[in-house]
Amino acid sequence: MKKIGVDISDLHAGRADGTTRFTYEIAKRLPGLASHTEWHYFSSGPISAQYRLPAANFQLHISKWPRFWTQLRFPLELYRYTPDILFMPIQQLPVIRPRHVKTVCVVHDLAWQEYGEYFTAKDWLLQHAFTAAAARQADALIAVSQATADDIARYYGRTQNVHVVHHGVDHERFMPPSDEEKARSWAALQRWQPQLQKPYILYVGQIQPRKNLERLIGAFEIMARENPTRQLVLAGSHGWLNKPIYERAATSSAASHILMPGRVPEELLPALYQHTEVFVMPSLYEGFGLPVLEAMAAGAPVVTSAVSSLPEVAGGAAVLVDPASVTSIADGITEARARRAELQQLGRRHAAEFTWDRTAQQIASILTEV
Repeated sequence: MKKIGVDISDLHAGRADGTTRFTYEIAKRLPGLASHTEWHYFSSGPISAQYRLPAANFQLHISKWPRFWTQLRFPLELYRYTPDILFMPIQQLPVIRPRHVKTVCVVHDLAWQEYGEYFTAKDWLLQHAFTAAAARQADALIAVSQATADDIARYYGRTQNVHVVHHGVDHERFMPPSDEEKARSWAALQRWQPQLQKPYILYVGQIQPRKNLERLIGAFEIMARENPTRQLVLAGSHGWLNKPIYERAATSSAASHILMPGRVPEELLPALYQHTEVFVMPSLYEGFGLPVLEAMAAGAPVVTSAVSSLPEVAGGAAVLVDPASVTSIADGITEARARRAELQQLGRRHAAEFTWDRTAQQIASILTEV
């Protein structure tokens, strides 16, 4: 019986980002897709309460030594349990590991290569070192988009055994609501954020420079001249180098209509998409851009950037803009408002093609064939 080890330590950290969502959605499905495989899940600490792993067909090993987990403690676990295959949902491999272990590593993005100025020197060096090692040493790489696969080839020269596997969408959570559900979810949103008002333009994601939020604020200022009652909601946390973004929001001419509520509770995220007038993701670079699909599935018209993976993910169902142009972003939002019904229909149809079941099945096939 083949033995596969999976690092699910992101579920201990419980961050609200695409990598953590990917790890969870895959981890809860893999044991059901290969029942004759012995699955071993490894974590640097207890799993956060919001995550529900399968009830059977895997063993969970929780470390009591979380510091320097991947490079110090995790290798000891690998020698102890000796998996045949190691699946890393992050773009990092333990430097020390049993020689017989085959490795599969996921590369989510190479943002530091494109926008190194938005990273600290330490973060840039670590990201580059770990990804370069994975690109050289992993038996197979999984790129979350063709754009990311192209970046792997461009920066690290790796083209062999690089598999493109897109993210999925949880369609049981992200869907257009009934009228009754919509009224109930709006009441829940206002209990969470009493200052939230309609209509609002929405962004969901990390608060960091690569997300291009300062230009989004500038675009909103243009729109605020037309309708001073509209809100801009920048929802998210877990960012870095973000002080200028908060300062830009605080000093904006439309500051009284900019809401930055922090991390959105998981149970309220679908409602936040469902009630928005337009969802905007004007990033300078994305390895995938999961909120684009979640917003589409929930029934929101979407505006996103015409760069990196975002046109690939949007698939013709969103308004594409130049992220370097404040005017282009503002015009894109205006266009999305005018084409609201059309974009909602296109978005729902497009998002339906992406499921976590399909993503997990593709990964299970890669793991069993490696």
